[in-house]
Amino acid sequence: MRKCPPPPQFLHEISASSGGHRTPSTFRAAISAISLLCIVILAGCSGQTIPVEEGGTAAVQPALSGANLNKGPLSFPTGFMTSVKTYGAVGDGVTDDTAAIQKALSDGRSNASGDYYGVPKALYFPPGTYLVSNTLQWVGCCVTLQGSGSSSSIIRLAPDSGGFNNTSAPKPMILTPLGNQSFRQNVWDLGLTIGSGNPGATAITYVSNNIGSIHNVFVKSEDGKGHAGIDLTQHYAGPLMIRNTEIQGFDVGIDLQNAEYSATMEGITLTSQNIAGIRNSNQLINIRGLTSTNKVPAITNSGGFVVLLDGTLSGGVATVPAIETDNTMFVRNVSSSGYEATLQDTSTSTPTLHKGTLTHLVVGTPSTLTGTASSTNGLDLAVQETPSFTSTSLSDWAVFTPKWYGDTSGLQTVLNSGKHTVYFPFAAYFSYNEADVTVPDTVDRIVGFSSVVNTGAGTNGGGIRFVVTSNSTQPLIIEQFGYGIKIDHRGSRPVVLKDAFITNYASYPGAGKLFLEDIGINSFNIQKGQQAFVRQLDNEISATKISNLGGSLWILGLKTEKAGTVINTASGGQTELLGGLIYPAVPVSSSQPAFISTDAQTSYIYKESVYCSGCGYSIQVQETRSGVTQEITSPNNKSFRMPLFVGYK
Repeated sequence: MRKCPPPPQFLHEISASSGGHRTPSTFRAAISAISLLCIVILAGCSGQTIPVEEGGTAAVQPALSGANLNKGPLSFPTGFMTSVKTYGAVGDGVTDDTAAIQKALSDGRSNASGDYYGVPKALYFPPGTYLVSNTLQWVGCCVTLQGSGSSSSIIRLAPDSGGFNNTSAPKPMILTPLGNQSFRQNVWDLGLTIGSGNPGATAITYVSNNIGSIHNVFVKSEDGKGHAGIDLTQHYAGPLMIRNTEIQGFDVGIDLQNAEYSATMEGITLTSQNIAGIRNSNQLINIRGLTSTNKVPAITNSGGFVVLLDGTLSGGVATVPAIETDNTMFVRNVSSSGYEATLQDTSTSTPTLHKGTLTHLVVGTPSTLTGTASSTNGLDLAVQETPSFTSTSLSDWAVFTPKWYGDTSGLQTVLNSGKHTVYFPFAAYFSYNEADVTVPDTVDRIVGFSSVVNTGAGTNGGGIRFVVTSNSTQPLIIEQFGYGIKIDHRGSRPVVLKDAFITNYASYPGAGKLFLEDIGINSFNIQKGQQAFVRQLDNEISATKISNLGGSLWILGLKTEKAGTVINTASGGQTELLGGLIYPAVPVSSSQPAFISTDAQTSYIYKESVYCSGCGYSIQVQETRSGVTQEITSPNNKSFRMPLFVGYK
């Protein structure tokens, strides 16, 4: 299903099997008359910049281990957003705030079939405990719920709430819109608590498509009961990201069920579940930095495809394995204690127990074109964490405020103000002609706060292009834009793009390191000598989607649509793909490889979904070394799994 084409014309599909298209829509001419919500959304506000070592290779860092929550309270610029208290919510932990919060969520959202792609919504929960007694839900895409910290802003389901006591009919406290047009649904810096006496409760039933994340969230069941902390079993969850999140209690911490579209998780802590920490059926999930303290399995995988890096699984009992799987898995650097074994593999007729620390393990058969697949560890590129930045004082923030709808003339002046953080108050902005601005060394962070920049038909299709010519070693972070943003990366300064749809990213020779986290993107290339670290990327162009022209590219979680080569690596480049869902959804030329490498080093772990004749890649991998080309082929009308491809010597 096509779910996030470049605006303003964007196609939506309504069925994974039929591939039926809805009529392309354009932004309403009257959008300038819409009363825009003045809400600012701030995510990832903890900590100073994480230093990034310079040089030709990535710095080796300790393995990521579980969540590291920022409990809050976080600080925001004065008057930067409308809060739920504007709608009457109290947040004293005693008053029932259900109606007030629901009023805030429903304001301007009465039409469930309305097109809200260019009209996002965002709501701030100031410090407090917001007691609710029924499901909170909304219609339409592009909604952000922003708190002030995982222990500072809490949404709590009242004990013994009606309708939440039936374990055979689970009921969510928070319910996002379902389907495959539930774009950019975000839950950031909140606590989600289920009061006692609600055994049928789920904290959140979550669907977000293409991009969207749960971040810095603490999910807790006060009596340990409840169906699930995070329920991802509805059609069509993902691609999405869950990062820096802790779940305590419930039968299942994170529950997944369907084949599409994939979930990427990083920095996850699970404790005291009753059935499983993560229960996966059929889904592709990519996990890095998992800490589980449980007597039950940390992960059960039935029919799914799991990539697990850096796991510490403790608290087990001698009769239960830490991981149970009957299908494809790739495991690296995972240890267990107390359990019968670290992993039980039942994918063959003879079940196998794998004990001790698993430095690397493949459940499935690795492939290679250059001899035998003797390595089961993949390329194993060193990983760097995504940098973050928070100004030490709110006086160090500069706000961009247009003089009128469509005005971008003052943006360069704001960037040149000397402030370290430049922010766009939450709104729908407009740029008919492309506005090119250069980001000076003094700016460390540009925050869109879930805003969108609606584009026109003027010069270069409108939007805002941030040009980075700096050679500073301080990373530049650009985050939280729905779309309308373009990046020219010309200098050696590291660039970080987070929680955004980027219309275009162009790197030039000498460009610095690139970090992508929960990103939708149209165009993406890596230069010779450049390093890129990618978490949860969605790319849907009808051409070569990613070009590695001699750099180093590490990807955890990738989802693509349409025909065209997924990754082309050349000129001595290194590419490691850890978990990809390849979903062409259209006929693919029989001569078009999914992955191409020419005199390069690569390893790929992915699966391909195919639902129509000819809608798969006939050539999965094409590898050329010293002028000799070899290929791995497959039927183009059947789905395909690659547990591990080893393409290096």
